[in-house]
Amino acid sequence: MDAPAEVTFIPLLLGGIGLILLLAGAFVWFVVTYQRRLFRQQLHERGTEAAHQNALLAAIIAAQEAERERIGRDLHDDVASSIAMAKMLVDRLTPDPHDPDAPALLGLAREVLGSAVEEVRTVSHSLYPAMLARVGLVHALRYLADLSRQTETLEVAFEAHYPLPLPLAQELALYRICQELVYNSLKHAHGATRLGVRLWQHEAVLTLAVEDDGRGFQPNGPQAAGTGVGLSSIAVRVEMLNARLVQHSSPSQGTQTRIDLDNPAA
Repeated sequence: MDAPAEVTFIPLLLGGIGLILLLAGAFVWFVVTYQRRLFRQQLHERGTEAAHQNALLAAIIAAQEAERERIGRDLHDDVASSIAMAKMLVDRLTPDPHDPDAPALLGLAREVLGSAVEEVRTVSHSLYPAMLARVGLVHALRYLADLSRQTETLEVAFEAHYPLPLPLAQELALYRICQELVYNSLKHAHGATRLGVRLWQHEAVLTLAVEDDGRGFQPNGPQAAGTGVGLSSIAVRVEMLNARLVQHSSPSQGTQTRIDLDNPAA
């Protein structure tokens, strides 16, 4: 006798339900596994970002300490020694108005004190270039170039086309980058006769370039930007600006460093 249709359909129904439950369980397992993997990936990315931020903060602190050390050295070696020399000259002056050495000593003391005043101005400009806020980046960079000419060892050329100014904080970062590059050229570019500083706006890109014709260095050597001799602060500020740093150098071929920054005001 044939089984009723209802009895034959029940195993099929139960098998279909089981298959659906199995598929549903597999889907839930996949979603849970995917969420766990995504969560672990997010934790890893956050940890990497935190480590990067800590490294960036450490680099900023190191750059600040290097700048403080340089300023302290300038104050000690230049300003303090000039004032000490002026004091020695004044101490040699006698109350006798007929002392034949008095005019010469007084004139020399005035000259030394005048030199100390100029050194204090230079150091204070290094601490914060007041003219940057007053008259803008171009004039501050031109003043930096003028100071560099006083070394009497390099021909310093400055060129600028900057019609769309950046906010003051970004201008200060660019100024510090240029200051560090110029200082590095004056200190390390042995044999150099020319130093060029160029600030140029082309469409939506602002370029700061500093180049010299000195002895140069190996690109992967210890003088590459961001790897020492005070240049780690450049890499930090370039990253803070979301800019791009390009450096070319080779022995006896000089050094060219360029920072390209997208200008949203363009």
